[in-house]
Amino acid sequence: MRFSLPIFLFLLLFWASCAKEEKEEPINHLPEISSPASVQAFADSLFSFAIEVEDMDGDPLSVRVDGLPGWLAFDAASLKLQGTPARQDKGEHSLTIIADDGKGQRSQDLTIEVVILYSLQEKLVQELHERFALNTPGLLGVSAAVVTPEGQLLTATEGDSNPWEGIAATPAHRYRMASVSKVFTAALVLRLAEEGYFQLDDKLFTHLPIPGLEYGQDITIRQLLSHTAGIVDHLNSNDFWTGNWMNRTWTNEDIFQYAVDHGALFPPGTGYAYSNTGFYMLGALAETVTQIPLAQAFEQYIFEPLGLENTLYDDFSDIAHPIPNLARNARSYEYHLSAVGAAGAIVATPSDIARFGKAVYGGGFLSPASMEAMITDYGFAVGGEHYGLGTRLWDDHNIIHHGHTGALMDYRTIVMYVPAYDVCIALATNEPHANWFDLVNGILVEVVNHYR
Repeated sequence: MRFSLPIFLFLLLFWASCAKEEKEEPINHLPEISSPASVQAFADSLFSFAIEVEDMDGDPLSVRVDGLPGWLAFDAASLKLQGTPARQDKGEHSLTIIADDGKGQRSQDLTIEVVILYSLQEKLVQELHERFALNTPGLLGVSAAVVTPEGQLLTATEGDSNPWEGIAATPAHRYRMASVSKVFTAALVLRLAEEGYFQLDDKLFTHLPIPGLEYGQDITIRQLLSHTAGIVDHLNSNDFWTGNWMNRTWTNEDIFQYAVDHGALFPPGTGYAYSNTGFYMLGALAETVTQIPLAQAFEQYIFEPLGLENTLYDDFSDIAHPIPNLARNARSYEYHLSAVGAAGAIVATPSDIARFGKAVYGGGFLSPASMEAMITDYGFAVGGEHYGLGTRLWDDHNIIHHGHTGALMDYRTIVMYVPAYDVCIALATNEPHANWFDLVNGILVEVVNHYR
């Protein structure tokens, strides 16, 4: 049979095409690995990660993982990575996932970063340790306590409990709380008001007449609590510390007479002036209306209800009658605390102070109305400091908090309550330091950052 040339060429091309199709194999698609480039694992917690692998051609797959650390295992049947890293495994671990369909392989790198979630207790200990060394080198000792929103007590200490014996400070050591005592006095006065002994806007003269006190018949209890009464401050006046002051005791009449002799700083309610004398008068007011000694009033209304077993009101101590477990310094018994009274004579552990602050500022111990009054800014309203009722009001480091500072006989103390996180912090030291507040603020920020 003879073909024309065009037909012959067509048949030739057709046969060549058929032969080529018989020789070519189907195209193979490599497996697809669906995995992020990196994941996190947490020390001391189970880590589990499922690897997703697909094959478009439906080929059977084998998957392996190279570079597995000792704490991690791979189950090829379930395609799961699983294990519990320890703290020493902190850091990055580089792995390679390899999928094989019998015709080819695809690989993908995976980095697992092991991080440690430190507890607040660990952060408190570490932060205090670092701040003590870096911010307050040479400081004798310091004790810190935190009460968490759940009511858990955390503590940390650094340094020594006294300058002579080399005995380390512990959470059981007590400190002179100085003006942190004003929060106790305010809480006591507010509780007495709630029980009907008086109203906050009652005149002091109605319950505690002080003959000769300028504006004495106009001063209210609320003004005494907020330092807006115009009362002089005997403790911070040089002329108070005269005569045999290191060996004497003081009576209410001694302190009252000092205020009478020095007159008013301004008419009540028209200004702000921090006054230890005014808070001393509040202690005398509590004794007058309850008819019991102030130490007993604190015990009955504050210490016992809140279970503050390591807190006391010091109306007795001297070198011959020391306070049990007091962290000491050279000035610990420099003068009798009858000069200070309700303005600053509380002695306590920071643990008790943190518990107290959480109970009072955190709600439940005082009525909502009393709490609202306690953190109302009366001082700033008359051109003074941000101060409520026995309470300093702060907004430092963008952290709104309140509480009080204290300074007495070379002790430095502070209590801070952060309402946004319902956490209370207390710190105390038995020696002053120029950078004390760097340490304090470092602890505050570290604790708040834990909850942010």
